[in-house]
Amino acid sequence: MTETVVTPEVVEPVAEPAAIMAAAEPAAPAAPARPDGLPDTYWDDAAGVKPEAFSRLAELEAAEAARTAAVPEAYELKLAEPIVGLDGKAVEFDPSDPLAAAVLPVFKKHGLSQDAVSDVLSAFAAQEIEAAKATQAFVAAEQGKLGAEHAKRTSALHATVTAAVGAEAAETLRLSMGSAAAVIALEQLVSKVTGAAISAGPPATPDSDLDGLSGEQLLTAIRARKAG
Repeated sequence: MTETVVTPEVVEPVAEPAAIMAAAEPAAPAAPARPDGLPDTYWDDAAGVKPEAFSRLAELEAAEAARTAAVPEAYELKLAEPIVGLDGKAVEFDPSDPLAAAVLPVFKKHGLSQDAVSDVLSAFAAQEIEAAKATQAFVAAEQGKLGAEHAKRTSALHATVTAAVGAEAAETLRLSMGSAAAVIALEQLVSKVTGAAISAGPPATPDSDLDGLSGEQLLTAIRARKAG
């Protein structure tokens, strides 16, 4: 007689209703990640980036496109408004000036518009004119210290020095005599060396390398002096 073996049936435990509901609920969404550098104005901790941020981004992109479009292929060296120089003529810039060659690529690099460049040139011209006025005032004051015959006095000194050391050396000395004190000191030195007083002759050359210059010539001379 064959014996029958009965295998016990495994009965799965029935889950509690609360556990069934918890398993059916979807997971909570992750909190939005805030982009680096986004201002508080455009951020909401719950919703994330506000719609206003996208509107502002569109405005910035449009402004950048307009700024880029305003950068010309080549700049014109023109002023924002006409400026009259000390010679009574309108100030103009020479495109071949080394200063222009140096700064124009910088303007281009930083995306300046023609209007912005014109504003910079106008400010520079105005500053140079004021510097030229100050130089002229200084020269006039130094000439006043030498008296009404300052031109004859410096001309006679220059002639005496030229006769003693030659034209080239005398010209070098003349260019260094930017003050009345320098002229007087050289007069005293020449008198002691030669043993004779310097006689005033007819005016020949200005007592300063800036005397007699105006406008663009004066600005060029000032730049050369600064560069030296």
